[in-house]
Order: sequence, then C-alpha cells, then structure tokens
Amino acid sequence: MLTLRFDFRLKPDSPATMQELYESALEMCSWGERNKAITVMFSEHHGSPDGYLPSPIIMAAAAAVRTETLTFNIGALLLLMYDPIKLAEDIAVLDHLSGGRVGYTIGLGYREEEYEMFDVDKQHRGKEIEERINALRHALSGEPFEWRGRRIHVQPKPLTPRGPLIAYGGGSKAAAERAARMGMMFFPQTSDPKMAAFYDQEAKRVGNPPGLTMGPSEGAPTTVFVAENLDQGWEQYGPYMLHDAVSYRGWMGEGNNSASLSQASSITELRDENGPYRVVTPKEAVKLVHQYQSLPLQPLCGGVPPGLAWSSLLLIEEQVLPAFY
Repeated sequence: MLTLRFDFRLKPDSPATMQELYESALEMCSWGERNKAITVMFSEHHGSPDGYLPSPIIMAAAAAVRTETLTFNIGALLLLMYDPIKLAEDIAVLDHLSGGRVGYTIGLGYREEEYEMFDVDKQHRGKEIEERINALRHALSGEPFEWRGRRIHVQPKPLTPRGPLIAYGGGSKAAAERAARMGMMFFPQTSDPKMAAFYDQEAKRVGNPPGLTMGPSEGAPTTVFVAENLDQGWEQYGPYMLHDAVSYRGWMGEGNNSASLSQASSITELRDENGPYRVVTPKEAVKLVHQYQSLPLQPLCGGVPPGLAWSSLLLIEEQVLPAFY
C-alpha cells in the first residue's frame, strides 16, 4: 500500500541540510518497514544545482543495513553514466548485503548536462545502452566473458540466482520496444494503458514472452502529504512540492508524458490541478488507497524539513493505516 521515494532535491531556502535529509531518509525507511511499506525507490540524476541524488546505490546500501525485509528499487538507474563492469560488481555486493532486496530500473536519461558530464555520445545512445545492458547481464551471471577486448569475470556472483531484478523504464514507444526486444520487464513512466499494450505486442512480435509491466495508475497522485488542516498543509508543503514540480518540468519539457509532470507555476495552481502533487486529510488518504490501492509518499520532496515530513508520516501511521491493518 505505502510506497516511498527519495531523490533529495533540496530547495535553496529550505532550512534542512543534505546530511539531515540523508539521515532522515534512512530513519523513514525503517518507519516504512514497520508500517508494511511495499517498497522504497531511490532516484538518480547528476550535476543538479539542488543536490539531486547522484549515488543511489550507496543510499540503497545504507538503507538495506537499516532494514530486514523492506525492498528497494533504484529507478531510474542511468546506465550510460557507469562502467557496466564496475556497476555489476557493486550490484553483486549489494545483492549479498541486502539479501536480494534491491531491484533496478534502467533508464536512458534525457538531460544534456548529464550526457556532457559523462562524455556520452547522444547520437548513438540507444545502441550504447543496449551494449551496456548486455554487458551488465553477462557480468552478473558470474561467468567469464569478453567485452570490448577485455576479459571480464565478476566475482562474487550475486546472491540472487541470475542476478537481481533489472527492468527497463521510460515513457516512449522506443523504450517499450527496447524492453520487449531485449526480454526485459517494462516500467513505463506514463499511465497510458496503450504503452503496456504496445510493449506486449512488440514482445510477442520478436518471440519473447511479455514480462511484467508496472506503471502509475491513471489519475493517481505521485506525491502525497497528509495534514489535518488542508490550508495549513498547502502552506507548509506547497513551496517544496512546487520546487519539485517546476524543476522536473524544466528538465522534461512541456510535452513529456510522465505521470508525475505538473503544469503548475504557483502553489494555487498546484493545488487546483489536483494532479500528481496533493495534500489530503487522513480520511481523503484512506479514500485514495481504496481507489488506487496505494499511497505514494515522497516525504522529503523538494527538501521538506524532516520534522515537517514526520508530521505527515505520523498522521498516516495513526489515522490512515488503522483503516487497513
């Protein structure tokens, strides 16, 4: 029911520090485990002025040692920013450390600054990411192989037979086609059911059994805070959610189909939109769970100060979860 996501954007005028956000996120993962959260996602981007998380594997490792049963997903893992062989070694070690509780959703990326920072040839990025996916898969098998003239043998093997879950994510037909052709599960960033149908069609066309597709529900929020007084809640959480919304739109552009994309330019517009970013009462949160079977939380969205973030989480624990457990 509960899902948590952290990307560690830090609004410039937030009173919180990055160290406080990191430590609080680990405490919130423990809270999520106690309250039967489904999973926690750590996202990745590089060179962002607001400190967006560049090292999700390190964060997932820290969270894994704080928990025992909670699962994690790194999404999107921007594979073009990594040497796939070194990445395979890190994934294998984390698989042992976590007891096989960390999965990965590979993404192509879309920010010019990141391509420049990591010397990625944008013109040939599709071909390059497919080669790196294949290298990563071979490396995680634990068997020796050759890649680009190098003899590769990653040890130790992952704890999970054949390696941890690795899916492909994106919001385009090209992403769906790549996932289908490469025999990967597909996690679309759009709620359009036609995307999942296209993925299934492409998988069957190339002779691969369609894998799991998992994306946002149509009309569902992607970031929820709970407050007893909605006006006060929007006053407290609104500036941080607006920073998140405007920042993402600046990266993605107006025509992007991501379910989390907002067109709002003010807190009032964000509230009136009743879209991906919402502040709801405990009773409204219960209704959202009944409607969408989940409650997506981004407790530190935009650099929400930890004390304020905990206010929402404790309301959920005390007034929302008892309706289900």
